[in-house]
Amino acid sequence: MRKTIYSIGVLILESVLSVGLFTACGDQFQEEYPWMIGRQEDMDNTNEEGAGATDITVLEKELRGAIPYMISYTKGGSWQPHAYQYQRSNSIDNYAGYWTTTKSTFAFGGPLPTLYTFPNDYLGGPMDNTIFTQSYNAIHHATELGKPEWRAIALIIQAYQGHEIVDFYGAAPFSDWRNLQRNPPLTYERGEDIYTQIFNDLDEAIRILKERQPSRDEIAKIEDLTIQTLSNGDWRMWVKFANSIKMRMAMNIVKYDASTAQQKFEQAVTDDIGVLNETDARDIAYYQEQNACCLWTLGNSWHDIRLGATLENILKRYNHPLLTRWFDTNSYPIKEKGSGIQAPIDVYGVRAGINMRNNNTTGKDKGGYGPFSTLSGDFKYMPQAFFKRTESLFLMAEGALRGWNTLGRTAKDLYEAGIRLCFQENGITDETVINQYMEQTKAQDIDYVDPYNNENNIAGRVKVGVKWDETNTNEEKLEKIITQKYIANFPMSAEAWTTFRRTGYPRIFPVDVNNMKDQGVDTELQLRRIPIEETTNNTLEIASLVQALGQPNTGASRVFWDKPTETRGEQSPDNEFALVIPVNF
Repeated sequence: MRKTIYSIGVLILESVLSVGLFTACGDQFQEEYPWMIGRQEDMDNTNEEGAGATDITVLEKELRGAIPYMISYTKGGSWQPHAYQYQRSNSIDNYAGYWTTTKSTFAFGGPLPTLYTFPNDYLGGPMDNTIFTQSYNAIHHATELGKPEWRAIALIIQAYQGHEIVDFYGAAPFSDWRNLQRNPPLTYERGEDIYTQIFNDLDEAIRILKERQPSRDEIAKIEDLTIQTLSNGDWRMWVKFANSIKMRMAMNIVKYDASTAQQKFEQAVTDDIGVLNETDARDIAYYQEQNACCLWTLGNSWHDIRLGATLENILKRYNHPLLTRWFDTNSYPIKEKGSGIQAPIDVYGVRAGINMRNNNTTGKDKGGYGPFSTLSGDFKYMPQAFFKRTESLFLMAEGALRGWNTLGRTAKDLYEAGIRLCFQENGITDETVINQYMEQTKAQDIDYVDPYNNENNIAGRVKVGVKWDETNTNEEKLEKIITQKYIANFPMSAEAWTTFRRTGYPRIFPVDVNNMKDQGVDTELQLRRIPIEETTNNTLEIASLVQALGQPNTGASRVFWDKPTETRGEQSPDNEFALVIPVNF
């Protein structure tokens, strides 16, 4: 049995790696048929549905293989994070301010342009649709084979990846992917229509799982309950996962359709099983101790990323104890390239969008940005999360601030619970330390200083305190909620970038070099969506994309929920654009 598959260059990479041609990182993909998302790999058209359409054991193996593709933390079941690097690390992790890619070139391929350069082969974004090919039979045949619960799981994992792709690109060929449409061109659907479909899918999945209540032994057929546990064999955690996705999506659309946002949010929170919260033992994540997490490998083994300046500065302005737990200090000297002045030992991040030419990080001891901070040894095996309990708590805090039903819990209670859980899950349980942090009424006046190149210095932007103050305006309270959510959700950059575009918080540093001004990308508003490269092979797909967006295919165009409510202030001291003043109420 062979079939036609639509997937991104990740599959190309896997096949190349399997024959040993690549031994390093930063892979550049050359798709044979480079559509907006994916390429066509022609195998055989006989019996395209395959054995999984008639054999439940095959279907279960397919679904087990599909689940990891919600975020490509793995490559073909191994823990080499090439796919993660191409899909997240070189793009969204930078846009969120958590990490900075510190390369101008990799060991092979062409030069790596700065972040705001398009097209840019190294900054792919999360474009893998393998999850749809591997869950096809679960969607279409699990019910007739007597296992509708597997359709429910497939709906949830497709919902997870589907809503994120909409958030990043604005549109996707969601239905064509789900149905494995084999004949180009694929048709891109409006983001708002895909959101509606996903809300319905999540409702169906929740209903099915409550009816079927699969046992731990059953769940073990489609989920690795050893090193890759998501639910730990409890079907209720899949329901909580579905409700949590629903709650996140609801908040995303609050400016687009406030009444629907409230309705979907309250359905998720008030459900009898509900959403993730601090009473749950763990996040929805991979927990394993045999292999280093992607971020450790990318930073400490491959030397392709360093801590982002935004996160460094925010943590320093709050004197946050997690700064030195999450990140290492420089074990080798850092000298300013002009003056030769040596910086004190500290945690140092790198500003995104700077010129990295001749500054590649090749090791901690190699000078330049090499000694800057990566994950500390304590977090070499950091859980690789799909949804964090802290995110649920801060989402509910925002819901309470908006007057929505959060089961009697106030915005203050939920906000403080989120902060406390952030400390506790990262090994800080001293109540004195936690309380001292939460009593801060304002951020410290600390600017970002690049000790290697002072031309990249920028004034700190986060000024709001930590302590909850009922006399603050709702806008000030929201900034507190989102800023602490940003810290607690590390390293979930996709959610952080989406929330930044939706709310304007936290106050992420803009890139230094903006090569997308000709597309209308405003340095202060920052990139609003990931544009899609047009090629000679995907003209019809791009036309469909532009129609679905209702806007040009540029980085300045906004996804459907990204409504321009902000106002503008004085000219930025760092570039020619006006400072952004968020307006959310």
